[in-house]
Amino acid sequence: MFKKISLCCLIILALVSCSQNKTTVQPKAELQSIKLGVGYVPNIQFAPYYVAQAKGFFAENGLEVSLEHGYENDFVVLTATGERLFAVASGDQVILARSQGLPIVYVMKWYQRFPVAVMTLKSSGITTPQQLMGHSVGTPVLSGASYVGWKALAFANKLDETAIKLDVIGYAQAEAVTTKKVDASVVYIANEPVQLTKQGIEVNLFQVSDYIDLVSNGLVTNEKIIKEQPDLVRRMVKGSLQGLQYTIDHPDEAFQISRKYIPDMTDANAPTQRAVLEASITMWRSDKLGLSNQQAWADSVKFMQATNLIKSDIEVNKLYTNEFVENK
Repeated sequence: MFKKISLCCLIILALVSCSQNKTTVQPKAELQSIKLGVGYVPNIQFAPYYVAQAKGFFAENGLEVSLEHGYENDFVVLTATGERLFAVASGDQVILARSQGLPIVYVMKWYQRFPVAVMTLKSSGITTPQQLMGHSVGTPVLSGASYVGWKALAFANKLDETAIKLDVIGYAQAEAVTTKKVDASVVYIANEPVQLTKQGIEVNLFQVSDYIDLVSNGLVTNEKIIKEQPDLVRRMVKGSLQGLQYTIDHPDEAFQISRKYIPDMTDANAPTQRAVLEASITMWRSDKLGLSNQQAWADSVKFMQATNLIKSDIEVNKLYTNEFVENK
């Protein structure tokens, strides 16, 4: 009799144990898929987002983020109209969009410094922006960050643009300067100058951020998303900042992670790309990651109005918010 009772008890305990195990197993939370418009092509400059994907920072925040490449101005419009939830865009594009009535909002600062400069060869003897007078300057296109950067440098240094020959040279700035097609070229600080330096060619750089504090790249969304889905914005900002901070703190690991996402990365060009990442990090680093500065936005608006890049008045406070960085 005792054996039978013991056996029954064991069976009951086993069943209870199984039942408890079943109730404690939780289904894996479904991640919300987000397409993030970043422009350009897969590149080491997007390392913080590759890291946020690979290290699970987005997943920790309930997100599955994929990068979508294309044109920045297109992504700004798509995000403003709600066809995309988020994009990466520069401050000048946000200001331009708001001047056209688009409800875009900058919610996280990424670049602490505007990444554009004018580059000359050391051998040219052109060592200051003022010495560009009477010379030719190449720009990839007459729009976007390159053109805005050139206009800002000329504005801040009070250059007479009629005394400078501005040539559209496409995205071959390094070649245009080294072959003397132009005397100077508008470049991205972490790109062409790094490439030429790696080749042993010395250059001068007139960095826009040394003369005027323009708002550069950051995370944007629209007013409706902020109003209706603030928690989504908060989680997106948090995951992005985690990826950014980890990249700054662990550049070697971030570089190795990024290589898996960049099809064009080879062993031959890897050293140059590693130098590009290091140069980029210098423009990202801050003791207040993500936070916007109101004065920088006001100065950016003032410059764009003074140079007729925009023609309407802008409410600076509607361009950005620090809410999701401060309360992430």
